[in-house]
Amino acid sequence: MAMDTGVPLPNPDGLSWSRRFAGADAKSGWVWQHFDLVHARASRTIEDNADLPAFAQRMLTGTDESPRIVTDGHAVAGVVPSYARTGDVEQFELTCWHFAMLPHCLVTGRRRATRTLVNMWEAVEGGLNPACPATLVDLSVAEFAREVRARLATLATSLDPVEDKLIERRGAGELNDLGGRLGAVRREATQLNRVLSPLARVLDEDEDVLPAWTSLSQHDAGHRLLHSALDDIAALQDRTRSLQDELTTRLTEETNRRLYLVSVVTTLLLPATFVTGFFGMNTGGMLWGGDEVPHGTLFAALLCVAAVLSTLLILRWKRLL
Repeated sequence: MAMDTGVPLPNPDGLSWSRRFAGADAKSGWVWQHFDLVHARASRTIEDNADLPAFAQRMLTGTDESPRIVTDGHAVAGVVPSYARTGDVEQFELTCWHFAMLPHCLVTGRRRATRTLVNMWEAVEGGLNPACPATLVDLSVAEFAREVRARLATLATSLDPVEDKLIERRGAGELNDLGGRLGAVRREATQLNRVLSPLARVLDEDEDVLPAWTSLSQHDAGHRLLHSALDDIAALQDRTRSLQDELTTRLTEETNRRLYLVSVVTTLLLPATFVTGFFGMNTGGMLWGGDEVPHGTLFAALLCVAAVLSTLLILRWKRLL
């Protein structure tokens, strides 16, 4: 059937694709069915599947996107995060896909096309033959974890120019946009941590709860890569926090420097301001105010300059400059 492009297919049952995998014998073969949950009849088709228990049907058709995996001892169902498949390869929007699996079948569904499932379908078309549904789920989790790690590497590289500007002691004008760039990286890392942590925790806690046919101990590539991705997220968050602290320190230093300059200028001009205020009084007998002193304004100006220079010398003497 056609590849999942994110556009509802004309299949009346909402089925995007279906694939049968051959096993070692007739009994070990299994089927993968993938549904477009936006399709009006997809939910009804899933609910009519008598092989799936009620909780698995609800998990498949539900709208809750919280990552989780649940089981009743026979069937396993869950919600797994993924990146949305859009026309722009540079966009990384988080979405999710739902699954329910039995020893002989895997049913998946999505409301937005996901890169993970599309990549898995392309791999199947290219000859990949998973031994069982659990293998395909594990490969899908591993595929998403690889995408996350690649994205984290890109985010880490985007921090290099920020780090260079902080090391080079650039002026405050060139540091204004760094806070927003650091914030964007921290925000995306936090979002990834929020979707990966619950999934990793579920796999850690439910290893002994899942049915034996899932063979989780034999399919742990996704589990290991999830923890590696979480380690990368922690390292990236530590780096962004360090850069944020350095940026805050630099901006604080620049603010203090500007306040210091304002304080110095104010201090230097204070005596001159007093002189001009004194000579501006409309009182009798003002010094140098009569016609007998034709250069009174010049003398007052020189007095202002002398006051400024005296203040400057006092500040230098006190080592305040």
